[in-house]
Amino acid sequence: MGVDMINDRRLLGALAVVLVTIAASCTAPPSQTPQQQVDAIISFVESARGHAFVTHPAVVFEADAVFRQHVLDSIAASQADVDRAEPAFHALGWLAPTDSLYQKFQITFGGTVVGFYDPATKVLEVRGSDLTPYRREVIAHELTHALDDQLFDLGGDFGDGFLGERSFAARVAIEGDAVRVQQAYYGSMSGIDQAQDIAEQLSFPVDPALLTVPLTLLTFTQVPYLRGGTLVNEVSGALGTPAGPDQLMSRYPVTAEQAFDTSKYLADEPAAPVAPPPADGPVVESGSWGQYLLSEIIGEGSALTSVAPATVGWAGDSYVTWHGSGVDCIRLDTRMDTVDQAVVLRSSLDNWSTIHAGAAITSVDDHTVRLSSCA
Repeated sequence: MGVDMINDRRLLGALAVVLVTIAASCTAPPSQTPQQQVDAIISFVESARGHAFVTHPAVVFEADAVFRQHVLDSIAASQADVDRAEPAFHALGWLAPTDSLYQKFQITFGGTVVGFYDPATKVLEVRGSDLTPYRREVIAHELTHALDDQLFDLGGDFGDGFLGERSFAARVAIEGDAVRVQQAYYGSMSGIDQAQDIAEQLSFPVDPALLTVPLTLLTFTQVPYLRGGTLVNEVSGALGTPAGPDQLMSRYPVTAEQAFDTSKYLADEPAAPVAPPPADGPVVESGSWGQYLLSEIIGEGSALTSVAPATVGWAGDSYVTWHGSGVDCIRLDTRMDTVDQAVVLRSSLDNWSTIHAGAAITSVDDHTVRLSSCA
């Protein structure tokens, strides 16, 4: 859905090269047309997902230049939301004060996308027409989005912005279902195709500009894929297939806590209401921050498949951002389930604040910790 980055599966490149060399010396199987190959992937996705497509999915192969422009158009549609998130990145020290978050977002996705499904157009676009093993794997992922969209409508907008907790938690479920099917498809490949798949991924050129992208942005955009597969597998283990994925698509996790703790999702545990903290200027963005982004603060952007231990017991929160006098600011109030958990969280944030000159940590009450930061 939207744009997918290169998988993080990293095996030994030397083994891939050896196996690809062996493959080149083998007799090739009878060739299939691209459409026949796509039809085979459609059948696989229907079997793995446990549902049939309502209508035949539209899969379009685009020339590189056309595909890249469509990716850039998709990114541009998010610019307003990304711009509103920028003050938080500045205020927390995730992004240099003079840097543009949207520019870094463009770099993050600019040249790494091989295929994407757009719920607005109902079309799956693929870069190029050569159906290599990795492209077939990506098509399996994106076709899962197409199938879920036909059955459950993935086009909803929570209206909570780029950093919105509900949007983030929903992405974990949506990408998780596609990752689960994608992994099953990869597992169904022959050893030779798997080796070619890995070799292709290793061959993608790395844009040196990626080194300038904030770690938090990289992890925030990738964690729905990394955590999502685990969430869907655990819910499927509890409810079966397709009942588990179906429930996740019809009732998304509503908090990051639900997305990272399957028992919280299954129990449908809500967040405790927390009043918005005061802002010392016109508010740019406000809403629920969530346990995952709180972990990103504590871990300086390193949170991936788990949340920080100091955030266990998160009950609810509220944040605001604003432009100050030459600085950007954020204030975040986080409520914990117990007083002891609030003490642990405050201690962790106190440690974080010692290396952030514009940050201050206070207590609103026995259960609630306030973070204020300007940069």
